[in-house]
Amino acid sequence: MGVDGSKNEGLQAARAIAALSVAYFHSYIAVRAFFPESAWAPIPGLKEWGFLGVNLFFAISGYVICMVVSKPHFTVRSFVIKRVFRLYPMYWVTMAIVVGLIAWGKYRVEPVSHFLYSMTLMPQPNAPAYDFSWTLEREMVFYALAAIVVPTFGIAGLAASLCALALAGWLLNNPWSFHLVSTTQADFLAGVLVFMAQPVLRRLGAALPLITGGALLFFTRTHDFPFSVTIAMGIIVCGFVNLRISASRAPFRWLFDVGNASYSVYLLHYIIFVLTAIGLQWICVKMGLTLPVWACEPWRFAVLAICCLISFGTWHLIERPMIALGNQVADPGPRLRPARAED
Repeated sequence: MGVDGSKNEGLQAARAIAALSVAYFHSYIAVRAFFPESAWAPIPGLKEWGFLGVNLFFAISGYVICMVVSKPHFTVRSFVIKRVFRLYPMYWVTMAIVVGLIAWGKYRVEPVSHFLYSMTLMPQPNAPAYDFSWTLEREMVFYALAAIVVPTFGIAGLAASLCALALAGWLLNNPWSFHLVSTTQADFLAGVLVFMAQPVLRRLGAALPLITGGALLFFTRTHDFPFSVTIAMGIIVCGFVNLRISASRAPFRWLFDVGNASYSVYLLHYIIFVLTAIGLQWICVKMGLTLPVWACEPWRFAVLAICCLISFGTWHLIERPMIALGNQVADPGPRLRPARAED
């Protein structure tokens, strides 16, 4: 959603690309049980660097949260309620599935206390019970920081806080500080700065920032420097914010749909990769099949498509209704628009 209340399809496209990049990076999980590594033909770059989609997610969050907190009717109460309904229902569904995987022996056993604490998404010094929720802990800390700082010091105060915390994290090598003193804050800062400079940056259009940011990101893979990825992601987010595409046009509709379902794609992709691999292995054993090596990449993309389709379903059945409910609880009264991923 743009600052004026209209949707920003560019940000939805950015969400989709971030989610698909992370999912593709982990897609080896779906193919390693059936195909030797010599049969793999992954997309160059995504195989090695798809995890950088997480940094893009953080930068997008920085921009989107600024859109939310800059609204005239913003209140901390409403903000907290909407964030809770946005994140926790789908996350708890995911954790329930993880419990099933643990009982089935397909995921590592966790102490009950650690598992229950991980369900809160509160900061912890060690890995959470579900590996992929480490990013959500960082998101929660950023949301809390925004809720505390913005009402008194505004978005400029939030930017200053993030800058100080990121620099301290870099100088102190990211000490345990409940994820506050951390270089991760720089990724959120990138989105905040793009929001603050948007009146000027919109003159650049979409193509120049996207090309420049992509080129810089590629350059950083062999010529790294402090906050290099953060700078590249900020430029890329600027390009996506300025991107004008129509979600109703067939070539872009699927991208917009994946953007809506990107949270589910991120949470569920590992689970779907594991379950589809188990299913295919069962079929092969039952039917006495041996998969040809040429089927490796078609299978990889088939599993990614399954992940997207299931995520579309959870978006419509779980995420969207919970977002709408959160909006209703936070702002009682008639709602004139449907729930969106930005809410």
